[in-house]
Amino acid sequence: MGEYSKVKKAYAFFCTVEDEKRPFTLKELTDNIGWSERTIKTYLTKKWKQFIKRQEDGYVCSGIKDLSEEIFIRIQSQKTDPFTNVLRPQFSPKVDLLIDKSREAAMLAIQIYNNPFMSFRVYGFIVQMIIAFTSLFHTIFERKNIPYWYLENDGTPKKIDGDLCYWELASCLKKYYRGETTPETSNLKMFIELRNKIEHRFAPVLDSEISGYCQSLLLNFEKLIISEFGEHFALGQHLAIALQLSEYSQQHRQTLQYIQAKQYDEIKEFIYNYCQRLSEQIIQSQDFCFRAFLIPIIGNHKNSANIAIEFVKYDRNNPEDMMKYEKQVALIREKQIQVADQGKLPPKGVVEIVSQRTGIDFKVSHHTNAWRLYEIRTTPPKPETCKTQYCQYSEAFKQVIYTPAWVDFLCEKIQDSQEFERIKKYKKCVRQEC
Repeated sequence: MGEYSKVKKAYAFFCTVEDEKRPFTLKELTDNIGWSERTIKTYLTKKWKQFIKRQEDGYVCSGIKDLSEEIFIRIQSQKTDPFTNVLRPQFSPKVDLLIDKSREAAMLAIQIYNNPFMSFRVYGFIVQMIIAFTSLFHTIFERKNIPYWYLENDGTPKKIDGDLCYWELASCLKKYYRGETTPETSNLKMFIELRNKIEHRFAPVLDSEISGYCQSLLLNFEKLIISEFGEHFALGQHLAIALQLSEYSQQHRQTLQYIQAKQYDEIKEFIYNYCQRLSEQIIQSQDFCFRAFLIPIIGNHKNSANIAIEFVKYDRNNPEDMMKYEKQVALIREKQIQVADQGKLPPKGVVEIVSQRTGIDFKVSHHTNAWRLYEIRTTPPKPETCKTQYCQYSEAFKQVIYTPAWVDFLCEKIQDSQEFERIKKYKKCVRQEC
């Protein structure tokens, strides 16, 4: 019997005992395979050491049935460490190049997002994940011999500067999912639109707003690459839990939100409007927006303290367990005091900020004319008649207070000399109120 046949017998034997979840002895191996006991002992300590473990009643096997027979044969014939690159599935050189590009872009995205010293974390993460997904779909199409480039009207491949004009991500999505709307496609389409929207904007405060969507984007990438190319290409085996403090102090967060109020509100409004177009089933899916409890484990003895943090995936179909975790989280959640009318400004505050930002002598009377001209509230003020994007009625102070978006709006308007003249000359009634 040749050595090649013996390797196949060994693979079949290991798969059988692993399926049966039973231990085996050296004698069983020699009887079933044909190698000497000395040879088998050598393999157990070298080529098979990652799969075969010694127990009191013999040996147990774990992990071999997940390998193909071809990979097991390659492990057996490898003369060096079998876990250098031998387990990597073999594809064409172009597929290998594309899949490496895809994985490296995803790893760079994670590195950017977890770097506390970077301000453009969200945008850097989104850009790299768009590259990662685009390369991954190109890899899939390349392996399946599916053309993934645009064509001219005569049917020939379209080229730009001599290179093929490959599909961008939106076209790849349409081809791969055949136009079907899923939580995965909805998540990815949102990031394509979001990337285009914030391309020239500084919006680090969005980190806390879209972290769940970012987590789903990454997990969806991981699932797709594993389903198409196997566990070898999983990113999770190379990653650890990121250690960070809170993303921003409360004061820092408020300052950033104020400075970027217009961009911040626009992006939040985009996300809100985007979600409004989706079904409830997609919105609640973990593949669209990841939700999890992060619970510290307090060990009262040595063994229970081995793991410091436990991730508990949110399962809306198991409300009893989720309620239990909610109670646990309530015990350890940082106490936060809600401040009424936080971030809102009185009329004089609006006037001061607008004057400072524009260098224009903007007065309270101008402010009164402005809210009347643009009809953002009524006289007398009523909660239901306020345009909440710009103002709200404070029940506590019995007056209207104004948002950062209104400040941005006024700054833009009064820097137009003709528009500022309209504001100054506007008269609706004799009595002026602000």
